Amino acid sequence: MTLSPVTAALALCALLLPVSIAGSNIALGLLALALALRWGRDWQRVRAAWSREPALAVLLLYAGAGLLAAAFSDAPAESVRDGIKDLHRVWALGLFVAALALEPNAPLRPALGLSFAAMALYGLAQTAFGTGPNGMMVRAHGFVHPVVYGQQMALAALGGACALLRPAPNASRAPVAALTALVLAALVFNQTRMALLAAFAGLACVALLEPRARRWALAALLLVAAIGAAWEFMPNGGRALSSSFAQYDPRNPHQARWALWNTALRMFQAHPAVGVGPGGYRRLFTLFHPGPLDNEFAWGSAHNLYLHQLAERGVCGALALLALCATLFSRAARAARESFDARALWAVAAVAFLLAMSLTETSFQNEQFSTLLLLIWAWGTVSLR
Repeated sequence: MTLSPVTAALALCALLLPVSIAGSNIALGLLALALALRWGRDWQRVRAAWSREPALAVLLLYAGAGLLAAAFSDAPAESVRDGIKDLHRVWALGLFVAALALEPNAPLRPALGLSFAAMALYGLAQTAFGTGPNGMMVRAHGFVHPVVYGQQMALAALGGACALLRPAPNASRAPVAALTALVLAALVFNQTRMALLAAFAGLACVALLEPRARRWALAALLLVAAIGAAWEFMPNGGRALSSSFAQYDPRNPHQARWALWNTALRMFQAHPAVGVGPGGYRRLFTLFHPGPLDNEFAWGSAHNLYLHQLAERGVCGALALLALCATLFSRAARAARESFDARALWAVAAVAFLLAMSLTETSFQNEQFSTLLLLIWAWGTVSLR
């Protein structure tokens, strides 16, 4: 089968996004070039797709709120350099919407499946053959930060569950089940606690939209409980679920988030309208939290997307974030209700995962993760455009 340049570039994005941000940016550049070559004859279809996608306008509004906050920060030039990264997300989503308008049936499933499988196997090998300090396990992490890797594996597991619940015509479920088991194993040995809990939140959302999933709700809950229990005994350096709920100890690195959240709230109280500007959390951290926290003096993340945006963008940015989250979720839920399509179900599960994951991470601010999520979302909602 001969692939068009647009289809090939889309598949390359899907193949590289879980692996490398540099590689995926090259793929995005190739996708932009492929679209430019077709602009002359397909510009009306592309413009129609853009006009029918309100998420693009809301994402641009979100980026605008960041730039507004930057203009009123204590260091406008630095904040603008940080805030302008949001335009990368606008660019990526615009490319995905345009490409999928021209090639709605692009073979993204095999590309994503191959990439997730390779990353899962590599991560499992890191744990199996790696040696950590003081006898601790090496967290499976592939080529990215362990938390980003855990989020990727959780998204892959949700995608596998959706494909099993809504299989493609004449498709075998065995390869999908094997891939789902593989990425779940990688998630277990990655040990990102919130990724596991957020994946369960995504699955719970799926169960609300897909009656077939409800029969597996108890099994999913028991699986999460079993993994949580196993983490209590793994040599993981205290990364057990119970460590997050123990009596607060400022010396416990696994409870540092309480101090980070408090610092974000104090920044917001000092600058409620537009915050301290993008990047201001790191820049002003020592002003609002004198002294080290877990041996670090300047933290760049509040480890909660909602509080982080309140601190850096104030009420304006927080409202823009909520509008974006609501748009992404409502559009994906509508697509999942209107069609018996696994990718639409995956899109709404991915947004639910993001909303839960954002309670302890600033996931959407990570370029690699957010671009992958936007690809999954744009692919799953293509029927609406």
